[in-house]
Amino acid sequence: MPVDVSRLIAKVHDAGLTPEAWPEALKALTDALGIAGAACIAFNKATGCVDWVRLSGLSAAFESKYINHYAPLDPFSPVLKVEPGWRKLSDCLPASVLARSEWYNDFVLACGVRDIVGTRLVETPSRFAIFGLHQQIGRRFGDETASILDQLTPALNSATLRHLENLFGAEPDDNHTKITTEGARYYLHVTKGERYPDEIGQVFSTLEEAIAHASAVATELAQDKGWDGFVVSLTDERGRVLANIPVSF
Repeated sequence: MPVDVSRLIAKVHDAGLTPEAWPEALKALTDALGIAGAACIAFNKATGCVDWVRLSGLSAAFESKYINHYAPLDPFSPVLKVEPGWRKLSDCLPASVLARSEWYNDFVLACGVRDIVGTRLVETPSRFAIFGLHQQIGRRFGDETASILDQLTPALNSATLRHLENLFGAEPDDNHTKITTEGARYYLHVTKGERYPDEIGQVFSTLEEAIAHASAVATELAQDKGWDGFVVSLTDERGRVLANIPVSF
């Protein structure tokens, strides 16, 4: 049965408005993709600690263990922070590194998870948030997973940023932030090793409109195979990364 992406987007949108809706949104996503679990984690840049986490599926019962012990040992989250776009654990870290990792052996495998695909969703001056999907030992990600995640990325970005602002408040404005009566100015940067920065930006009345525009740009670039593998990054005037949308075919 085809995945109803519009239903998943609606569930994710609800999670951004109501914290109690996160478990239902994550379960709807994992059920639709036929995978074992998911995680959304926000890290505090100053302390290096986890400020908020929501685990679903196989790892749900291990939230406190992750926060209290395994988060500082997690080698995958720092990779996701640096490299934009959806990335697979098994592609980023060699088996020799994972074999020596306490996080991988005593947490990931112990939860019954073999592989993870994840991305950095948002980054503010104080925090960055990642999102991951967990595949059960003995199974693999479906062929449609990448396509569905590309469609869900804008909603996940928007919901996560809104949730962090609800939890911790909006980041304080500074002299470099200019809010007009029409809205705020956002910038689209296209990156894949080399970077094509947006120096001018564009004003949108809401973050959702800016993310929708970034998605449309990524879709337009995907018509040219020369842009395959690039990522469209949406930032505000302070340089906060609000969304990373892969250009894919």
